[in-house]
Amino acid sequence: MSEDSPQIPERSLELSRPLAVLDVQSTGLDPDNARIVKLSVFKVDPDGSEHVKSVLVNPDIPIPLGATQVHGISDLDVMDKPVFRAYARALADHLEGCDLAGFGIERFGLPLLQAEFERNDIDFSLDGRAVVDAMTVFHRLEPRNLASAYSRFVGGARPESSRLEDDAQGARNVFNILQGEVASSANVPRNPSELAAWAKGIDSSAIDAEGKFVWSEEGDALVNFGKHLGERLIEVVSNDISYLNWMSGSDNFEPDVRKIAESATNGYLPERTPAPAAEPASESTVEPAPESVNEPVKDS
Repeated sequence: MSEDSPQIPERSLELSRPLAVLDVQSTGLDPDNARIVKLSVFKVDPDGSEHVKSVLVNPDIPIPLGATQVHGISDLDVMDKPVFRAYARALADHLEGCDLAGFGIERFGLPLLQAEFERNDIDFSLDGRAVVDAMTVFHRLEPRNLASAYSRFVGGARPESSRLEDDAQGARNVFNILQGEVASSANVPRNPSELAAWAKGIDSSAIDAEGKFVWSEEGDALVNFGKHLGERLIEVVSNDISYLNWMSGSDNFEPDVRKIAESATNGYLPERTPAPAAEPASESTVEPAPESVNEPVKDS
């Protein structure tokens, strides 16, 4: 930077009261049913003093495999740790008078923390507190709209579509954005089918086209969304079959998802077909049969 370049003043948060930044790890995503397994608080006072507290918590319920794959915390890690009630009072006192912050805190972390306090009869009010969600701030700084996508992946001003002529400029703009997105990284698939799955976070572990059910590393079918995220399908059959009945009858899911849910309620789970052994190139090969739903449920 040259000496004549304007200097951008250093900017930072201005705190008039303590700010407690929360990081919450849990057994799932539904605040009514999930439980906290780890809670970290990074508290900064207006004078810059920092206070760090981080605890593992015994949720008193099993931690689904899918949740462990996300945060790395298993039942074994927390089996000898205190339950949330043991921390609740001291935690509420530690957060007293603090504004709160986190990433995605408004949609998940804070509702879950409030639910844990309520379950343990601890008053925890948000009145008078500022709640700053770093994810919301990020989305405000990096708009997710057509104009910003065109600017980033194509460049320049987005050509406007004529209202009077059928020039399809709007559709052409979207095509150019897709081309730019594919060109931006070798990790972005080029084939439309693969690209559609990649954009939804669906990989080879998916059992259905939506990725609502996935295979675990052990070969078990797992629920991959909602309140039973990460739970084995056989456990949902045993503990909440009404959830699967709802799925099987809901138009919100694709037919293959509804079929898996319905088959599970009737005692049949998806069965993963082993990959066939490689054959010499000179010999004809047979395509593997699609994964089917034909394994009767057995109590585990």
